[in-house]
Amino acid sequence: MPRALWTAWVWAIIILSTEGASDQASSLSCDSTGVCDGHSRSLNSIPSGLTAGVKSLDLSNNEITYVGNRDLQRCVNLKTLRLGANEIHTVEEDSFFHLRNLEYLDLSYNRLSNLSSSWFRSLYVLKFLNLLGNLYKTLGETSLFSHLPNLRTLKVGNSNSFTEIHEKDFTGLTFLEELEISAQNLQIYVPKSLKSIQNISHLILHLKQPVLLVDILVDIVSSLDCLELRDTNLHTFHFSEASISEMSTSVKKLIFRNVQFTDESFVEVVKLFNYVSGILEVEFDDCTHDGIGDFRALSLDRIRHLGNVETLTIRKLHIPQFFLFHDLSSIYPLTGKVKRVTIENSKVFLVPCLLSQHLKSLEYLDLSENLMSEETLKNSACKDAWPFLQTLVLRQNRLKSLEKTGELLLTLENLNSLDISKNNFLSMPETCQWPGKMKQLNLSSTRIHSLTQCLPQTLEILDVSNNNLDSFSLILPQLKELYISRNKLKTLPDASFLPVLSVMRISRNIINTFSKEQLDSFQQLKTLEAGGNNFICSCDFLSFTQGQQALGRVLVDWPDDYRCDSPSHVRGQRVQDARLSLSECHRAAVVSAACCALFLLLLLTGVLCHRFHGLWYMKMMWAWLQAKRKPRKAPRRDICYDAFVSYSERDSYWVENLMVQELEQFNPPFKLCLHKRDFIPGKWIIDNIIDSIEKSHKTIFVLSENFVKSEWCKYELDFSHFRLFDENNDAAILILLEPIDKKAIPQRFCKLRKIMNTKTYLEWPVDETQQEGFWLNLRAAIRS
Repeated sequence: MPRALWTAWVWAIIILSTEGASDQASSLSCDSTGVCDGHSRSLNSIPSGLTAGVKSLDLSNNEITYVGNRDLQRCVNLKTLRLGANEIHTVEEDSFFHLRNLEYLDLSYNRLSNLSSSWFRSLYVLKFLNLLGNLYKTLGETSLFSHLPNLRTLKVGNSNSFTEIHEKDFTGLTFLEELEISAQNLQIYVPKSLKSIQNISHLILHLKQPVLLVDILVDIVSSLDCLELRDTNLHTFHFSEASISEMSTSVKKLIFRNVQFTDESFVEVVKLFNYVSGILEVEFDDCTHDGIGDFRALSLDRIRHLGNVETLTIRKLHIPQFFLFHDLSSIYPLTGKVKRVTIENSKVFLVPCLLSQHLKSLEYLDLSENLMSEETLKNSACKDAWPFLQTLVLRQNRLKSLEKTGELLLTLENLNSLDISKNNFLSMPETCQWPGKMKQLNLSSTRIHSLTQCLPQTLEILDVSNNNLDSFSLILPQLKELYISRNKLKTLPDASFLPVLSVMRISRNIINTFSKEQLDSFQQLKTLEAGGNNFICSCDFLSFTQGQQALGRVLVDWPDDYRCDSPSHVRGQRVQDARLSLSECHRAAVVSAACCALFLLLLLTGVLCHRFHGLWYMKMMWAWLQAKRKPRKAPRRDICYDAFVSYSERDSYWVENLMVQELEQFNPPFKLCLHKRDFIPGKWIIDNIIDSIEKSHKTIFVLSENFVKSEWCKYELDFSHFRLFDENNDAAILILLEPIDKKAIPQRFCKLRKIMNTKTYLEWPVDETQQEGFWLNLRAAIRS
């Protein structure tokens, strides 16, 4: 019994393990190209069931702790593996052995305390390797990367425990596009450790203190293109001239990111610029200057320039003691060779006139996201300031007057490009003055609502996007590029105003259509971006856009950004895919066809009505409806006649000379109602008939061949009173003047045919001896 329980327990464990593996495998989402996404799924192991079809596997941000030899053995075609931000503390020796096609491997931010070269021995084509943020102290006892000849990006180290770099660490690497070393607590750097790498395009160093910085520079200065220093406190930095003064250098760019300087260390950095002669570009990003800018007591006076630096970029510079800062006049002479200066988001409100005059080689100046106003710009753009300046960027400052801004820049005779976007100009004056060589002007996001002749006629590029413009009617004969997106334009500008325009971006307006004629009128237009508008997908517009195969070469955002706004049934569809019905595209033809069909229908109805007496039926129906409104029987006191006589005009002699004489002169006399005599003149004949029937005790029908065959259209209304016929009463008296074939009675008198089949009628005898009996029976019928 215990053995049976043990067996059941084992099977339960197996089943639960299988279900868990199945659940983990199902947590991956894979597409048809073999890209599988399993990041942030709370996985605690690599899912089982992975096959050779997987080419990219993302298991980052999970809780995986272990990578085994068999976890990835079937993923022989895997090219990208992301295992970052897990809890991996163990990777077995052959875990990646079968991944011979792997190009990208991320093991960053795990808990690996030891690194093994055996992990990478079969990864010959690996190009990217990230080992940042683990717990290791060194890069192992043997060279990790000697089996990775194609490695181009390498990231190693951590912010706490990584303290040593040895000579064998990077052996086998000859060329890297990017090398990132996070070593904030670096304590040991063995000389020549980085010298084995013959060429590094971009080196990123995370160093808390600059103690070993010079030693590293000595090894890389001849093989490095760009050095980026991050998160470093340079307060104690000292540059030794003897270290690299006699060596050839290849460093072209220096980047300081989140670095702290003092006045003294800044001077040491400037010395570095002089002795590393190849440096052409220097960038300070989010740095802090802990000083007051007093360089006069330092050795800065012995430095005449910034080496060969041509480009200087400063972003988010923090100066805690800014209000104690000196005038910086001591560094003015160093700027003579600088050609490009960018100072962004650093609270700059003034460039002193003397500094502007020293920037004699300056061609490009970017002062974006600062505090420049017209008052301070006047001092900055003083006489002889920036004599060769061609491009000035004053984006997102505190400029308010477009007219005054243009006047202040008249001193810049070589200025051809001006960016004053994201300033609050609101309005544009009618006239302005600008430097004579202005070719490019950016007025985007300045809240202007109209354009005037203030704009220079020499412009070749104009950007007025993201404003409140509802029209464009300026004549700019030299304009080649127009950027006017995110406004309120309802149509394309007139091509005659822009004769040489080649690029126009007019997306996100309220344009609802444009035509082939409009596009053709821009004879030199090569690029048009007009997506994101509220297009009315009319038949003409769809015919034009869908029928022009070459349209995609002009419309750069075609077809995805072109959507229908109306008609409602195609709203949201791409213009390219929208389809309208025949009735929408050929409305005139459809209306004409409908009118013709209606006319033919009416004509056919008329013919059928005439042929089958339809009009007669309608009149009978109307009379029947009229009669239905009245009581079925009139009160006794309303009876005025003994009988109403219905007869054919051709039988009037018999009715008027025989029947009337016989009945009305009888004693007591009968009172008959005849249409010739008793109908009220001017009253509708239908009403006369119905009223007479209702006011008569009986209704006498004098039937004959004349009654049946003669001019039925003239008398058809007389028979509307057939509604009063009822098989169960004797209100109707039928007199047959002559024999009538019942089949000869028209079908429309169905009621008459029915009564003749069910009621007894009086026949007029030809024999005079029998006529007295006829009149006797008739009088009796009337009295009944």
